[in-house]
Amino acid sequence: MENAEKKDIRETLILTNRIFHILLGKILERFSDEHQLNLEELRETQLFGFGNFDENRPSLKTDLETLSKGYINGKYLYNKNREVAGGKPFIKISRDYKYIIFNYLEYKDVYEFLKQKFIKKKERKEQLALLKQENSIEDYYYVCYYYGEDKKLNKGQGIIYKQWKSIEMKYYYEDATGKVGIYSFFGNIVRSEDFLCFDTKYYDGSKKYEGAKFFFYVGKLAMHEREFLIGTFTGYDKYGRPMAGKMILKKFPSREAMEEEVSSKTYNPIIAYELNKKRIIVESAVTKDLLQFSPSSPYASILDKIAKPYDLQFHYKEETFSIPLEIEKYHLNIKSKDSSIIIKKDRMDLISNGQILTLDFNISGVFAIQKVSIYIKTLELLNNGTQATGSFLAVDFNNAIFSGEVTFKKSFSL
Repeated sequence: MENAEKKDIRETLILTNRIFHILLGKILERFSDEHQLNLEELRETQLFGFGNFDENRPSLKTDLETLSKGYINGKYLYNKNREVAGGKPFIKISRDYKYIIFNYLEYKDVYEFLKQKFIKKKERKEQLALLKQENSIEDYYYVCYYYGEDKKLNKGQGIIYKQWKSIEMKYYYEDATGKVGIYSFFGNIVRSEDFLCFDTKYYDGSKKYEGAKFFFYVGKLAMHEREFLIGTFTGYDKYGRPMAGKMILKKFPSREAMEEEVSSKTYNPIIAYELNKKRIIVESAVTKDLLQFSPSSPYASILDKIAKPYDLQFHYKEETFSIPLEIEKYHLNIKSKDSSIIIKKDRMDLISNGQILTLDFNISGVFAIQKVSIYIKTLELLNNGTQATGSFLAVDFNNAIFSGEVTFKKSFSL
């Protein structure tokens, strides 16, 4: 029995119909003795504490809340009693109740309860066999890496239970004083084709709320064979703002190894590189004016006006390198019009109150430049007829860094 007790770390407890029947009987017996009440004279709603029960009169709900110093759903034990009466062979007790109902009888847990003389040998044997079977199912331990609040990388714990049926997640945040806050989520795991979805909830005081949602790619392999899971998450940050980001889960051999990694201040540089800045935050401010969406909103119309085809020319010393491209309207993608050249990792932005347009992209193909950052005055690009000039900083195919002048020629033939 001692070995079984050490493994009792699961989020739920499953009892045989008979053991739960005895357990509830002992709970009702104690309640009756403590309050000197005849249970037959109490309505079930008052006894268990739900519906239109009188909060000023004794109820199991009130007694359990006093013991746990937290919220108790009065209808929970009533529903479990109905399951027993209906002949359900096994009764599942959730993590929120699996200790408190035994503590009410002054037992530490189910194992101490099973040692009592009023439990028959056969009943005890059947229950222990069920507990052993449940605890023989392997758990899986993951560290969750992500780019979190305050523009820093964070780690959390992810424990997979019941052969990938449910998950418990904990995230740790350290404030400026060194105090650590813990955010806990519990949820179910659903597999859809090649993806996993973690649908989590969290408790705040006496209420349960929707937590974060996680999606990970697993492919066709068995889920436990993946040493890493890469995916996305969405939810609310600790400041109450909607957010989303990229997350990497790394598998660890034990709970101890997982906890040691989470407590460490170091990060694998590969994981850090993959996650850095991979986060989207939606500010909570609500505005009726489109121009107040963000500081860049008043200048966004400039991007719409410069979305055209161009012949881009890079001038360096005595040489000129040309590439035909197009800035897509609305989508603002930078596309090469030369089939032998591909533009990747493209990004556009307006800086200096919309006065300067910046373009950053990589170039794949036979071209002198491999990566480039371009700066050009937006008014010149808008008002200077068919051509405007700016500056660039680039890396060539020999990894040399160089800079020069760039010319945007509006193309009418593309």
